[in-house]
Amino acid sequence: MIKVSVVLPIYNVEKYLPKCLDSVINQTLKDIEIICVNDCSADNCENIIKEYIKKDSRIKLINHKENQGLGFARNSGLNESNADYVVFIDSDDFISYDYIEHLYNTAIKNNADIVFTNNIYTVNENKGYIKPYYHNRLEKWKKDFRDNCFEGESNFNVDTFEKENTPEYPLVVAWNKLYKKEFLKEKKLLYSQVRLAEDVDMFYRILANNPKMFYNNNAKYYYLQRAASLAGNVSHTVKIPVAILEVFKNVYNYYKENKKDLLVSCNYYNFISLMHTFNNYKADNKNEFYKKCHDLMKELDVEIDRNKHAFIAYSVYVMKTYDDYNIYLEKIESIKKKVFDIAWWIPSITLREKYKKVNLDKLANKNWK
Repeated sequence: MIKVSVVLPIYNVEKYLPKCLDSVINQTLKDIEIICVNDCSADNCENIIKEYIKKDSRIKLINHKENQGLGFARNSGLNESNADYVVFIDSDDFISYDYIEHLYNTAIKNNADIVFTNNIYTVNENKGYIKPYYHNRLEKWKKDFRDNCFEGESNFNVDTFEKENTPEYPLVVAWNKLYKKEFLKEKKLLYSQVRLAEDVDMFYRILANNPKMFYNNNAKYYYLQRAASLAGNVSHTVKIPVAILEVFKNVYNYYKENKKDLLVSCNYYNFISLMHTFNNYKADNKNEFYKKCHDLMKELDVEIDRNKHAFIAYSVYVMKTYDDYNIYLEKIESIKKKVFDIAWWIPSITLREKYKKVNLDKLANKNWK
């Protein structure tokens, strides 16, 4: 009986694919199927998969006739799944050998819709080093949450206040989670056609449907950092990543139509995701990107709760009001520099983040007119 479908979206990753496949086929949970979705790779990926199929009958190959992007590749795998649970693994990453078993056992024990891990390691392609994504936070959680550090229920939603630095925060990505297929199908949750931040779009739509969510931090995920990835390309491209604006609008409209009472709360996280891409974009035409952000904030008349998130609310206000990027820099980046220059010297990550939050909000309220 197949318990978990492992979906690998694949596109031009021949250098990394064998390590990924090895980590999956050697899982301690053997009752899995491995669905490789080849999204028109121009390299040797298809042949690599076929060689692995000869060694492991659990592996299946789906070949797209045209390149459709990461989200659609995940949809293809989901539609071909024969298990009750689905895991998405990016094909340049790899996982610990007990990764799926840990997530699956938590799901079965609690009848969960989603189980995730925050035990994530980043692998630097150029330098080769591996370090924890959350640095020393897992050690801190061991002290603060004790028995609940490694496994527990997550009550996180877009209306949750200050849970980002706890084990309950699920991280806005597709690849550190196990999903109950019935939940995704029942709620009609599929990935959209956007080519960037499709996991952001999906994540917030999932949260709007009140999933029963747990975490198991015994499962380890290894995330490869490389410049040629979709995320890495943002800092190197000169083409404005307008897809992130489409994602913002998709999420905004989904909550407006389905969860209007949580729209303002969702705007905070949605805007944070937008700014992650905006801040990483380094091209000379960034002022044009800013103008597009301004137009969207103005069109949607985006609001964020000032009492909860004064600095982010002020950032939205400035972006919505002024179409000149220099004004935004003057009003927002100057505040960040004042606070960050001092926060940098605080050794504790927890105290550093708390200092940033308090003082950014304080300066934002002072500057607000």
